[in-house]
Amino acid sequence: MSDTGNGFLQKVKEHLEVVAAILLGLGTIAAAFAAYQSSLWGGVCLTAYNQAVIKYGDANREYLNGALDTSFDTMVYLESLREDPRTADDVDKMISKDMVRAIAWADKNYDKKMEALNSAEEAKIEEELESKWEQFDEMEEDSPDREKVLAEIYDLDAKISYLPFLESPRYTASKRSKGDALSKEAETKMKEGITANGIGDAFTLSTVYFTIALFFAGLAAVLRDEKLQLAFLGLGATVFFFAFIRMLFLPFTS
Repeated sequence: MSDTGNGFLQKVKEHLEVVAAILLGLGTIAAAFAAYQSSLWGGVCLTAYNQAVIKYGDANREYLNGALDTSFDTMVYLESLREDPRTADDVDKMISKDMVRAIAWADKNYDKKMEALNSAEEAKIEEELESKWEQFDEMEEDSPDREKVLAEIYDLDAKISYLPFLESPRYTASKRSKGDALSKEAETKMKEGITANGIGDAFTLSTVYFTIALFFAGLAAVLRDEKLQLAFLGLGATVFFFAFIRMLFLPFTS
């Protein structure tokens, strides 16, 4: 066994320049390939970052459109209240009914039934409110039951929030859904860019390792002392194989 090892070592000593030249060639090719992959992954990284920036811009545009739509809906909602002549007569007493009318107008005329607060329980309460207001309107001014009915109206009114646009989670979500979807796409692209950047850095580090291997192999080729030649050749080979195996575990792109 020792004879075999000595024989191999003797052959290496006899062909040190050839082994060093082979290691220099392999190291140069591997370093060039690693640098090439690093450059490609850098391009992938920049492309992903650019797409992420574009997606974020699109998301901001959709958020702005949603805010403008909300402002328009709010203005129309307020106009519907202002145009009702009964609102000006007695705001304190009629505000609940006017809001119910505004909600019904927004839901039916602008297809916001799926966006406004329209659960079965709330719909039932709104129906009761409308009935109570009709009952209240038909009463005489001096009717003893007038205050009782008004109190019942206020009790029902307290159970529901009457800001259909600003307080409706479903309405708010509908105005932000497009922007949220684009933001998620942008985040995905940003993560892809970060991953690509990390892979590119790993290939760059492999290039550095191969360069170190080339340095040791170059020294082994020019030195005349056999021990130093073997030491530097061993270091170069070790660094080369370490860098090569490490590079094999990295994903390649084209």
